Amino acid sequence: MLNKGVHDALEDFRWILADLKRRPTRIAELVPLLASAEGHHDASGKGAGGVWFPAKHLVPRVGYKNQPVLWRLKWPQHIIDQLVTIENPNGTVSNSDLELAGGLLHLEAISQCFDVRERTVLSKTDNLNTLFWQRKGSSTTEKVPAHLLRLFGIHQRFHRYVARHDYLSGPSNPVADATSRDFHLSWSELLTSLSPYLPKGASCQIWTPTNESVSSVISALQRKRLPP
Repeated sequence: MLNKGVHDALEDFRWILADLKRRPTRIAELVPLLASAEGHHDASGKGAGGVWFPAKHLVPRVGYKNQPVLWRLKWPQHIIDQLVTIENPNGTVSNSDLELAGGLLHLEAISQCFDVRERTVLSKTDNLNTLFWQRKGSSTTEKVPAHLLRLFGIHQRFHRYVARHDYLSGPSNPVADATSRDFHLSWSELLTSLSPYLPKGASCQIWTPTNESVSSVISALQRKRLPP
């Protein structure tokens, strides 16, 4: 008898199959080219955040400019309470799970701020587990990564970009590190503190994750499925 996790996976594959029948896949959605945007993301037990640096040719969506975009999200308390720590060895969410969830929100940020159809985007993380999962695109277990990676696939199919993933060491990732941790600072205070690490003269923009995207990611962290 198939368990709920298998049924959830089958439902997601049915969505992808129906979308493939509705719209053919173009070659530019499959072949990675030079990146039209480079982004760095990070996550902690407090939250997740990141920054995107778009190329000049990337077309911004209404309300945005061709300038760096920063974002952050504070995890809800019930997710923080589920984090595996020395004090909470029976938790259900690992730090790498949170890093992977942040990676998905990171791709949502660039997709909502710019037209990334048939563009290659380069997303960098300082977490090797996350990088492995993102590059492989699948998991052999029914744990949190399996739920998140199916969302990665659906997200890429819907927004029609090509995602590349690479490693960025922690000391070289100060902007994403701060956006994922320094929630005691307002955006203006945070931008001031990060000014040495941002392009000189850049007019940075802020993207706030939507309730819909947050709900999907939080549900995946709880091994629950929401319809795409």
